Amino acid sequence: MKGGKGLKEGVVVNLNKPPDITSHQAARKVQRILGASKAGHAGTLDPFAEGVLLVCLNSATRITEYLSPLEKEYEAHIRLGLVTDTLDITGEVVREADPSGITRETVEEVLRRFRGELMQVPPMFSAIKLEGVPLYRLARRGITVDREERRVFVREMELLSFSLPEFAVRIRCSKGTYVRSLARDIGEALGVGATVERLKRTAIGAFRVEDSVSFEDLERGCPDSCSVSMDEALAHLGEIVLESEQYRLARHGTGFFAGAGGVEGELLRLKSPSGEFFAIGRLKSGGFVKVEKVLSG
Repeated sequence: MKGGKGLKEGVVVNLNKPPDITSHQAARKVQRILGASKAGHAGTLDPFAEGVLLVCLNSATRITEYLSPLEKEYEAHIRLGLVTDTLDITGEVVREADPSGITRETVEEVLRRFRGELMQVPPMFSAIKLEGVPLYRLARRGITVDREERRVFVREMELLSFSLPEFAVRIRCSKGTYVRSLARDIGEALGVGATVERLKRTAIGAFRVEDSVSFEDLERGCPDSCSVSMDEALAHLGEIVLESEQYRLARHGTGFFAGAGGVEGELLRLKSPSGEFFAIGRLKSGGFVKVEKVLSG
């Protein structure tokens, strides 16, 4: 992929989003640099945060819903003894406490409680909508509303460093997990409160920050390695290469029988007899495949 105007194909860019820009702004900037007609992103990253943001261009905007559910990995630097209204360092301070009595061992013990399945209250400063209005807009007007607890899953929580009043953790978690809420709850469990000082998303599924690109990389004229095809981006899904009759049906959105095998409900990349990825299907009972989305062909 070359930098400049006129990108036609649908591709996914693993962007290393810098801090102090929204995910929407970042996606639009990639769109302008590469001359794409459309842009979207999979998995919102807080404006103050940095790291992996998957920017989907042109027809790839149609696959964001299949990328957003992927597990996320973060590196968070959490400051003890400080609570803000946004739950991060950009907010107004609402409470302070002395964290000098907290030890590394105490932090490690508390972190063990936050592994596995959790119920979590999302922050007021979030993009979750109430009657069509994002909560952060209400929060900016000083309005607080009750938020329903959400079930999330923290697969890994590793203490990376500890130096009062700050510690750093690596977190691998499910879609919908708010690291700021985790920091809030960990701080409350420690009795001194906490807020996120720095946050980097280091991975979304197999997309890692080590392989990401910057705006500057794209502006310099990025090689093909700076983006991946929709087929590559969805490599976490299974695939079926269709026979001619199956392909004829599927490219018009009609389901077909694929025979035995697979797990009911499984999403599949559907490929033409020549191996071209053109649609996404979902396996139903009895080996029937329902075509969910035709992307090309």
